[in-house]
Order: sequence, then structure tokens, then C-alpha cells
Amino acid sequence: MAHLDAYLGPCPGFGWQGGPEFSTQIVDLASGRERRNALWAQARHRFEAPFLNIKRDAYRRIKQMHLTCQGRLHAFRFRDELDHAAHDDVFAVGDGVATVFQLAKVSTIDGVSYTRNCFAIKSASVLAGDDPADPVIDMLRGTVTFAAPPAVGVALAWSGEFDVWVRFDQDYLPFSLDNANGRGDKFINGSVTLIEVPPPPPEP
Repeated sequence: MAHLDAYLGPCPGFGWQGGPEFSTQIVDLASGRERRNALWAQARHRFEAPFLNIKRDAYRRIKQMHLTCQGRLHAFRFRDELDHAAHDDVFAVGDGVATVFQLAKVSTIDGVSYTRNCFAIKSASVLAGDDPADPVIDMLRGTVTFAAPPAVGVALAWSGEFDVWVRFDQDYLPFSLDNANGRGDKFINGSVTLIEVPPPPPEP
């Protein structure tokens, strides 16, 4: 299972949709209450992508990616146009011991927080407190490694852009060849579903 440092061809029209998906188990109790259990620690993003009235060259790029990925086998990068950037987002606080941290974005409402780990990094700059830092950034996995542990209480923040590692959700990828009036160019129509996957495992 490879992670290809490449993108699916752009959709020439509107209609892309997608977002985070959770898995929650809900148990109805005799008292009328319910118990809710989170089955996933992290949300998994899903994207539905229609390709409407595209030309053959655009279709060839989609088919080439599907063939290269062998359907659902291999992963590749996807840019979520609705959420692909960090702006001085605090991802960790130094403890004087740790040197490796995961880039992330944190959402907090009414004291409840959710941390979204960011993996397929496109660009990133890091601050340790108010000072620019120069850690080693793993662009595939989103980890940052400092030469020395950041001091206790120092906030680590980052700005930059990131993608989502995804795979096709179908091994079979049907497209249709259409031409309503029988004249002029033929148009190709179809759709793909993309599912977020974890980053590649650490190198040995």
C-alpha cells in the first residue's frame, strides 16, 4: 500500500462535496436515556466528486490515477478546498523532554476540544513561543522534530497548508460517453468517491 505524492486531476466544474465523518455507537436505555460511544478517535473525511461533461484528456488523467492506484489499493493527496490551511495554530506545548510533535488543528467550544491531526503537509512554518523555529518537518506524516526539547510551557504553533491522504472507494470506475445532439465533441461523465486514510507508517 503506497502513498503517492500526487494529485487526482482537478474537477472542471462545481459539485464537489465532502467533510468529516465520525462513527458513534448509540445505545437506547430502558430509562429513556441513551449512551453514546465514540468508535473512532479521529474523524475520517469523505469526498464525493462528480466529473461532468469532461473531455477525453481529463478522463485519461482520472483513469490513469485509478489504474496506477489499482482501485482502492494505493493512496494519494487530495486538497480539501474547504479546509487546507493553518494560521498560527497551536499544536503542542513544550514539556522540556519531548522533541517530536504532530502538526494539528484544535477546535474548542465550551471547554470541549477536538484535535485534528494534519499529515500530508504542503508547506509549514513553526513558531516556538514568539520565535521562529527550524525543526525537521516530515511532509508525508506531519511530524516535527526539534534538535533540543522546547522549554516547559512554550507554545508551539504553525502556519501553512496541508492535504488529505485519500484512496478511491471503488475498484470499479464506470464513466459514460455522452453526446445529447449527436454532433460536435463527445463528453464523458462519471463520479468518484474518495476516503481519507492514515499516513504512511514511520520509516524503520
